[in-house]
Amino acid sequence: MRPRYLTAGLMLLLMWTAIGYASAASDASGQASRLWRLAENEQATLEARGVVLHDAPLSSYIMDVAGRLWKQVSSDLDSPTIRIFMDTGIEAYAFPNGHCFLSTGMLELIENESQLAMILSHEIVHYARQHTASLYNHFQKTTLPIDRQDAGRNSMAGRRTIQKQIDAAEHQADSEGLSILKAAGYCEAEVLPLMCNLTKRMQDRGHSETVGQLEKRAAFFKMRVGKDRKRHPGPMSAETDREGYLDRIAPALMANAQIALRRGEWDQADRSICKFLDSRPEDARAHYLKGEMLRRQNSNANDNPCIGSYQKALNIDPTFPLAHRALGEWYYKAGRYQMAKPYFEAFLSLAPEDKAREFIKGYLRQCQN
Repeated sequence: MRPRYLTAGLMLLLMWTAIGYASAASDASGQASRLWRLAENEQATLEARGVVLHDAPLSSYIMDVAGRLWKQVSSDLDSPTIRIFMDTGIEAYAFPNGHCFLSTGMLELIENESQLAMILSHEIVHYARQHTASLYNHFQKTTLPIDRQDAGRNSMAGRRTIQKQIDAAEHQADSEGLSILKAAGYCEAEVLPLMCNLTKRMQDRGHSETVGQLEKRAAFFKMRVGKDRKRHPGPMSAETDREGYLDRIAPALMANAQIALRRGEWDQADRSICKFLDSRPEDARAHYLKGEMLRRQNSNANDNPCIGSYQKALNIDPTFPLAHRALGEWYYKAGRYQMAKPYFEAFLSLAPEDKAREFIKGYLRQCQN
């Protein structure tokens, strides 16, 4: 997925406005119709790629938080719909038709419900004030340059104009979003550690341009929150309870860990797995995934720490086939065939439809020989 990082909804506009810039200007209703089709096409693409996370309890929780915030918004628009998509990037964006998307990477970075509410309120303001539509309409009205020299001047002026509009929209989303957050009863002081975490993660990923933007936004929040930081709710309040939040978003943490593991993002995979296990320590799949991460990081180790994680998965669930297969393969590749044999046999018994059965049978025959 294209990286968007926080201002993703507005960054997405750059693609849309490029389309609009090259096309003939149309009436207002035609512009709105085109913008809605672009939004729907993008959402359909996400669904077709299979990256939208469908988990009913998680979706219900996110929508409950959004609904609590939306009650504080004065708008004739329909209430927004919040969707989660599976990506380790730190992303959140709002479409003009009211569909807002958060990445699993964003949910993993957030530490509690108040911080989640700030991200959602920011995107809700983008939707309620129709920032995307405003910017799109501006570029629909732009006339095409006549020659190359005019094209260069117009291009530079256009970039400055769009950046000013984006900056204004972001400022409005931050300012009104913080007011919505407070009116809904959330802890506004939590925006400060949220911005700190966002800035650090962007620094770690080498996104220097985003770091500068985040630092400016953090300075604004420090001025707005001010002395109210002293009125921080107790550590066990629902709005600031880390453990309760992690338990609610556990499916997103699991999805994020699996994506990071496939991509070889070891630090990210470890963070997501550890956070998941903080709330659900008796989950066999999570221990198996931690074993997979350790195995791939220590492929040449004779005493690989992955063994302990695989064994813990089987202690929790002796019928978990993937842990049997993983242990069998590890012992087989280490030349310890008699130790591998029972794990291969257990895997074949527990996973009659698995596509790996044939080559596991081959391993087993060699163990028997």
